[in-house]
Amino acid sequence: MQILKLSLQDFFSLKFLKFSLIPLACSLLFMSILGIFGFSFLTNYFHSLFSVSEDSFWAWFYAFHVVQVLLTVISFLFSGFIVVFASVFLALFITSFLTPFIVKEINRKYYHYSLEEEVGSLRVFFEIFKIFIKFGFFFILCTLALFLPFVNLFIYYFVFYYLFHKLLILDVTSSVLDQQNFKSFNAKFSPFEFKFSTLCFYVLSSVPFLGLFFQVFFVIFLTHLSYQKILKLKA
Repeated sequence: MQILKLSLQDFFSLKFLKFSLIPLACSLLFMSILGIFGFSFLTNYFHSLFSVSEDSFWAWFYAFHVVQVLLTVISFLFSGFIVVFASVFLALFITSFLTPFIVKEINRKYYHYSLEEEVGSLRVFFEIFKIFIKFGFFFILCTLALFLPFVNLFIYYFVFYYLFHKLLILDVTSSVLDQQNFKSFNAKFSPFEFKFSTLCFYVLSSVPFLGLFFQVFFVIFLTHLSYQKILKLKA
């Protein structure tokens, strides 16, 4: 609760609110473009799929107004699902460029920790590569699991949480920790506090617009958490 209080105070300061507008504005623009093209693509796809021949069963089936409405709703929901999560990861990517400035400001204000040796860019890229390799493996497994009874598309929701969690933790810890602490932290599973925090952030990100605006808050909170739980420093 102390970390949450500190994080909220920092987030609602003028400097960090300005930071929050950057991923929000970029992601909203991306959402608008992707939403329009995604929805039109799906509706055109269904129209071409069911309009093969006027004498075919599919054309007769598609002629019902209720079917057209249902397919429009499905197109809207499916494109909305893709747009929301794509924009969240875009906001996460944009915020990663702000993370060093956020960490530097919080360290200057609260912890005064001096890095002995910063984590190199090549090491970060290597960790990102490993994350995407594992994510691809999990994604394939979940796709195969769709053939099992009682398994639906929500299984992908948990797979994308893995990607969200790993990328967000990597983004923050690579800026907060030195090479030795970063190496030892990544050699172990993330502590429960980090998993629970990113899970809450992931659920919040599922709500349109909230996840885009609070990306900077996620970084602020995890920065405080890293300083206090990994480096054992007090604010």
